[in-house]
Amino acid sequence: MATRANADLPELELVVRETMAGRVYAQLREAIMTGRFAPGQLLSLRSVADAVGSSTMPVRAALTRLQAEGALIDGPGRALIVPPMTLELLEELRDVRIALEGAVAKRAAARMTREHLGALQELFDVMNAHVEAGGVPAYLRSNFQFHIAIYTHGASDITLSTIQNLWMRIGPFLNLVAPDIPHMRRSMAAHRHIVEALWRGDGEGARAGIEEDIGDAAADLQERLQSAKQDAEDRSGQARA
Repeated sequence: MATRANADLPELELVVRETMAGRVYAQLREAIMTGRFAPGQLLSLRSVADAVGSSTMPVRAALTRLQAEGALIDGPGRALIVPPMTLELLEELRDVRIALEGAVAKRAAARMTREHLGALQELFDVMNAHVEAGGVPAYLRSNFQFHIAIYTHGASDITLSTIQNLWMRIGPFLNLVAPDIPHMRRSMAAHRHIVEALWRGDGEGARAGIEEDIGDAAADLQERLQSAKQDAEDRSGQARA
């Protein structure tokens, strides 16, 4: 006879068990999105396991998942690395991010309450303090939190996941431009335009601020990539001479 579920059970809260692999994945993913790993950074199974205080099995699962999402690629030996960037891919990511994140910010302008905006204003103030103190890692983390605080109100879970996947690709390269204080101050000017537009409920203004922020960062990164490419070509030419 089939066993029937006990209909007399009291109402219970669902219990979610987060696995070690899930926690390692979440920590690495957040670190990649917020620029804590630089382009070309090697991640070996053992080094990551030692860093998080875990066995290699959950770390292998987390790294495999990140590789499948394109956040990591095969490196020397059996290690994985944070992938490099090309000028062509940078332009593509810039255009896709402006279109998607701009549209989501515009939608968020009609949905964010004064309470939401107050919390966003606090994040802006924290970011500004990090810039003036020259705290690059803290600035990058709060920058990510600032953007996600907006997108959470303008996107479904599916769209938000897509945005985060794009940030996994661009995050490590923000690490290259953020140490430049003038760059961070220009970025904060764009963030100010976004906040002011959201307080006004101006969706188009919020979208324009996102375009300004992403576009300025891409232009600074493009300049660095072009300079690095020229340096590499010069060294190659000198070696052949």
